[in-house]
Amino acid sequence: MQKETLELFIQDINDIREYIKYIEIVNNIEGITTSLSNTPLLQLKDHLRSFGVSKKIFEYKSITISLYGILEKHIGIWIKEYLDNLPDIVANYNDLPDRIREDHFTLSVKLLALINENRYAKYNDIDKKKVLSKLNSCIENPLEFQLNSDAFYLQSGNLKHVKVSEAFACLDIKLNDVLKIIGIRPESLLFNNVSNVSNRGDDLFNLIDDLVERRNYIAHGGQIDDILNITEFDEYINFLEAYGKAIFQALSERLIEFEAKHLYKKIEKIHAVYQSGSVLCFELENNKIFLGDSIIVKLIEGGFTKKKVFEIQIEQNKYPNISTTKTIDIGINVGGGISKGQTFFIKRSNI
Repeated sequence: MQKETLELFIQDINDIREYIKYIEIVNNIEGITTSLSNTPLLQLKDHLRSFGVSKKIFEYKSITISLYGILEKHIGIWIKEYLDNLPDIVANYNDLPDRIREDHFTLSVKLLALINENRYAKYNDIDKKKVLSKLNSCIENPLEFQLNSDAFYLQSGNLKHVKVSEAFACLDIKLNDVLKIIGIRPESLLFNNVSNVSNRGDDLFNLIDDLVERRNYIAHGGQIDDILNITEFDEYINFLEAYGKAIFQALSERLIEFEAKHLYKKIEKIHAVYQSGSVLCFELENNKIFLGDSIIVKLIEGGFTKKKVFEIQIEQNKYPNISTTKTIDIGINVGGGISKGQTFFIKRSNI
């Protein structure tokens, strides 16, 4: 997963925050005392007084619809990116999880039907011949397969958390379970100050569902009676940002898990972890390792991460790389964040 797509999501969130700051600045103008000679400012103050209620409703609609649009847009981008990365990791289509293969066929057929209906603008640029070609590659040439990533994200307009979970189930990801693991990590703000996370259900995501309900009510033209004040959006924005980051992390870690299985191999004999979780000492067998390589770490509480190799040593002598057809003991410095009890993987190499 490319960090750039996560940064674009954060930028979209921050743009909403800046828009709210702008609204607050404009609203404060009404209380400023000014001279009669300052005609533009007087006109603005009169306009704010006359437009007050309508202005608040318009701003509420704009922010609500924009926040929902950020949610739908970026989850769609990330799912497509995830699926487009899979063929680079898993060499054979038949080695993909059953759920992905089953749903790929079904959803590709649905995608073709939607393209033929010609009712939705977002499918206008998708070539049905390419959809068929990718689907055929999975059957006829599984070693050179391509996935129809567009097919896995067909829902729109009502993207409550349960719908997001359903989309992720097609990717063979149990989203609630994964978000509970990611959301309680110290660096995550998803479930900050939330108790008993492991035993909670979809109610953990009530703010997302409420945002979607508000967006749908606006889109269907309902009378707006229950609006949020500008300051009340903070809770929704902060949770949406944490939710999006956690979803991006869930997809990233699932790709790393695939790498561990298909491109790496488990380090079977770990000797020790030293220097406050910075140095891993282990037995290297019939393999090679270079500075700048990464090892994969399976975390004790669940999830996967990568650690870059900054230093390689054998008997306190430093090396830029090591290649061996035998079994030797080495130590590598990965900069911290590892501990005893974790599972480690090293990239497979042909010696």
